Amino acid sequence: MTFTLDSNILINLVRLYPRDIFGSVWDSIEMTVASGDVCICEAVLREVHRGGDELYNWAKDLPGFMCAVSDRELLTVSEIATEHPDWVRGQLNEADPFVIAHAKAERSVVVTEENRKGPNTEDRNQKIPNIADDHGVGCIKFFDFVRGQGWQF
Repeated sequence: MTFTLDSNILINLVRLYPRDIFGSVWDSIEMTVASGDVCICEAVLREVHRGGDELYNWAKDLPGFMCAVSDRELLTVSEIATEHPDWVRGQLNEADPFVIAHAKAERSVVVTEENRKGPNTEDRNQKIPNIADDHGVGCIKFFDFVRGQGWQF
């Protein structure tokens, strides 16, 4: 099984698991990237770049971590925009449709800390798990990913 990480996973790494304290978490992610089991899409890298910190350089320089967008993914992003026209609002969540499209194309699972919203939620309040459901893409939380990898720290 492969995994596509949402931006919030990387941002939380810096905020909640700084490398100088939780180096083994970062090392484990790097090993999983090296094995080809986890990646981010280009849009996530762009979102991380806006943070202006070392996270961008780490993600950019990690071989095999960032996957280029494919034509197939662009078609899914277009479908999502048509089905949920009010979901993406500027830079707030611009990477979200790309995360789902990449996971769909790669048949991977999205790792995100977003929580699914209830039925009849307006598009502008939808979250990745809701839209991912529409496209047959599974979502898990970071700790579920860590447990699934068998990591212990």
